Amino acid sequence: MDCNVRNANYERVTAVIDKFFQEQYRNICSCPRCLNDIAALALNYLPPHYYVDKAENREIGSPCVMIETAVVDAIDRVREKPHHPYNQKDTQTHNSSALMS
Repeated sequence: MDCNVRNANYERVTAVIDKFFQEQYRNICSCPRCLNDIAALALNYLPPHYYVDKAENREIGSPCVMIETAVVDAIDRVREKPHHPYNQKDTQTHNSSALMS
């Protein structure tokens, strides 16, 4: 099979996470584990939108407000209960390009 199946919501979620961490969530942990947990939780809130070929100028995936709401909810959950002990000294300053590393 010579096709690449992709989930449009995955791409949109990672873009929103990147945007939010650059603009308004600079004070919370952005280590790879937390970013991946946020992405996984947000994607679990959303329906998958798979595609093979993306048509130019065609928006695919869930509406932006749904994506942003799912990401904010996921950030709140991970901030409350991260999978590592929270310690201000240990907070990573990686940017969200570490997502899915």
